[in-house]
Amino acid sequence: MIDSATADIAGFIGAVTILSGFAYQTLRNAAPDRLSNALNFIGASLLALSLIVNYNLPALLLETAWAAIALFGLVRTVVARR
Repeated sequence: MIDSATADIAGFIGAVTILSGFAYQTLRNAAPDRLSNALNFIGASLLALSLIVNYNLPALLLETAWAAIALFGLVRTVVARR
């Protein structure tokens, strides 16, 4: 298992990653694409990892749902490009 400091670092990186994806999508004024979905999935996954160590059930459920939705969107954009 990872320690609390490593979990905090993963959480901070996850938060910055999610915000980057959101800013990218918003500033482009466009529908989510592969990059924004990937950034959201990675960021939410890192935050969920952090929340497993520094347990917070409501936030963990939020990040798990966020990651699942982003993964769905990512798969959909990959399939649509074929």
